Amino acid sequence: MTDSTVKPPKAKTGPKKGFKQSPEHIARRKMWGAANPKWKGDAALVNAGRQRARRIYQHIGPCSGCGALRGERHHRDGNTHNNDSANIAVLCRRCHMATDGRLSAFLEMARAQQPKAVAARIRSCRMAEGLSR
Repeated sequence: MTDSTVKPPKAKTGPKKGFKQSPEHIARRKMWGAANPKWKGDAALVNAGRQRARRIYQHIGPCSGCGALRGERHHRDGNTHNNDSANIAVLCRRCHMATDGRLSAFLEMARAQQPKAVAARIRSCRMAEGLSR
C-alpha cells in the first residue's frame, strides 16, 4: 500500500467546543500516512493492516464466490498491509476459509467435537446443493 492511498477517518477531529489549540498542534493532527510521526508502515502488526482494510472498504457487498450476503475482506497475496483494491477480494466466511486452506481442518475439528450436529448440517447443505443444481 502506498502512502498516498491512506484515507483519513470520516469522524470530525479537533478540540471540544471552546478549547483552543496551537497551530503546530493542528498541523501535527492533520498528518496522515508516512507524514505522521507515529506511522509504522510495514512494521505495523498484522491486525493493523486488517483494521485499515475494514476502514477503507466498509461497504463490500456479497461474496464473489457463492453470492452469500455477508462478505469478508480477503487479501489475495496474504499481505494484510497491502490494501490495494486489486488485492482485496470479497468472500463469505466459508469461501474465505476454503481459499486460505483452513476449511478442511475446521470441519475435522467440528466433526470431532460435535459429530451429530455437523453431520446433520452437511446433509442439509448437500440436499440444498442438489436442489439448486
